[in-house]
Amino acid sequence: MSAADFPDQPPLGHNKLPATIENVDHLLRSADISVRYNVIKKKDELSIPEHQGTSDNLDNVTLTKIVSLASKNGMPTGLISDLVQAIADRNAYNPVADWIKSQPWDGIDRLPAIFDTVVATDDYPVTLKTVLMRKWLLSAAAAVLVPTGFKCRGVLTLQGAQGIGKTSWVKSLVTDANLRDDVVKLDHHLDAGNKDTILGAITNWIVEIGELESSFRKDIARLKGFLTTDADRVRRPYGRRESEYPRRTVFLATVNDANFLTDTTGNSRWWVIPVRELNYEHGVDMQQLFAQLAIDLDAGAQWWLTEDEEIMLESLNRRHQTVSAIAEKLAEYVDQDDISEKRVANVTTTEMLELMGYKQPTNPQMKECAAALRDLIGESKRINGFNRWRVPLKEPTADVWQPIDKRQITEEKY
Repeated sequence: MSAADFPDQPPLGHNKLPATIENVDHLLRSADISVRYNVIKKKDELSIPEHQGTSDNLDNVTLTKIVSLASKNGMPTGLISDLVQAIADRNAYNPVADWIKSQPWDGIDRLPAIFDTVVATDDYPVTLKTVLMRKWLLSAAAAVLVPTGFKCRGVLTLQGAQGIGKTSWVKSLVTDANLRDDVVKLDHHLDAGNKDTILGAITNWIVEIGELESSFRKDIARLKGFLTTDADRVRRPYGRRESEYPRRTVFLATVNDANFLTDTTGNSRWWVIPVRELNYEHGVDMQQLFAQLAIDLDAGAQWWLTEDEEIMLESLNRRHQTVSAIAEKLAEYVDQDDISEKRVANVTTTEMLELMGYKQPTNPQMKECAAALRDLIGESKRINGFNRWRVPLKEPTADVWQPIDKRQITEEKY
């Protein structure tokens, strides 16, 4: 290529072409080299015609060839990598959005067909299953089609026996095999405090959280915050500084154990469907289904639950909460059938635990007891300087219980 064809010429008195975005862009187009930024994978993609070598190092090798070409044409090479990145960013693309928009919706409603692929247990409301599935699929479409401000509101959680095809069903959501391999992450171990697992998640469109129980053993408050944030601030490998990326990922969890929810402060982020059967060979055209949902989004459809839907979900999610030893023991002492005033005791968590045989209750035990009492009775009240529950005690417990108001104890926070 001729130096005279480059848009930015050397200053007077110099003979080297300046390394500018315009000159590097001309160099790339002349050599038929393509550079673009994948907003889902959060990486620059470089391709060169008739590449010889492995695909493992394609991007690095292509960048090296670009640097070599720049040097041959008299350009300084120190900034070439940064300039290529700027050009790639100008050519950003979203492979999932492109797939969804690749064919216009043909007008056939495919949502009932995909709803039928998930058969919930007999005691689970079909209406709620439909709501959760539709709004989660809407959120998946919104993640790649809504320009700014998207955040995931819930994690669709399929709970059912091992071997019924939960992970295979997740795979069936993207029918383009090449795209699926690039943007669907299966059985991902997510630790919200670990940068590598975060980066592994947010560089995909759909992420199946594996080992959910293990994730719960970490900082669950941080996990819940991470799942529903609208942006991620991380530094990519070999990046010079942190960048903030709009969230373009939705999460789905699969779990075998029925009692897996450990958080006592609310589980509305987990959109649990207890599953009896799954059809992962359904043949539903998922490109057309997401094209249909794209039209719904344009019409203002919301991908988050209403207040009534959240209340129903929270109620059903209680079936999936782990039952602690303290909660089980409380059931032996609390009479929920007869709440006659004569057997109601105003107790602190310390008093309740001591009554049940815990001689020196620890803070975690008191917190656990408080959560169990809230589930059984409701919130505590401030009585005589302490947080107390009005607990209807079973006989003969009510006859032997004595309050410890006069004892010097630490103020209860639970």
